[in-house]
Amino acid sequence: DHCDDIRIREDMDEKEGCLIGAHGYCTQELVNLLLCGVAVSNVFNGVMELDSGGAENNILKGIPRQNEIGLLSLFEYYQSCSVGSHYKDPVYPIWVVCSESHFSVLFSNHRELLTKGDGQFDLFYYDGLARQEEEIRLTVDMRKAHTAPHGDDLIPPLELCICTKWNNATVSWNGTEPIL
Repeated sequence: DHCDDIRIREDMDEKEGCLIGAHGYCTQELVNLLLCGVAVSNVFNGVMELDSGGAENNILKGIPRQNEIGLLSLFEYYQSCSVGSHYKDPVYPIWVVCSESHFSVLFSNHRELLTKGDGQFDLFYYDGLARQEEEIRLTVDMRKAHTAPHGDDLIPPLELCICTKWNNATVSWNGTEPIL
């Protein structure tokens, strides 16, 4: 419907923006539309006003309120964006994970994790693109300080995403081969 198209374009920072980007990848606007119902262009909380040096300031729109489902992004680990608490602290302990140019999901069966995110807890991981058939249970431990890798040690991108929410966490793959 034409009215929906206009409303979606008004959500975006760029009025000529699109929902499908280069190589058929979804844009951040599409991800936000699917997760929280608005096609805003950013993942930070609320609205940011930037002085453009002209008569009008640039208005950048982010996530308007706490979302039911969260989002964690490898882009944040590399300091390309800043995911706000509206996505990091969702209503339910479910996070869509944007990593390595596709999406997967982390979740917990224990809602109290949202109010008590310290100590040790389990997260379950699912990656449909990997045709995952077996359960992957990760144990996140906030009691042990995360140590930097030695030399050529590789850290799985999923662990880097987890550390954007739980700083300095150590992650155990519980016998599952880490996904690099």
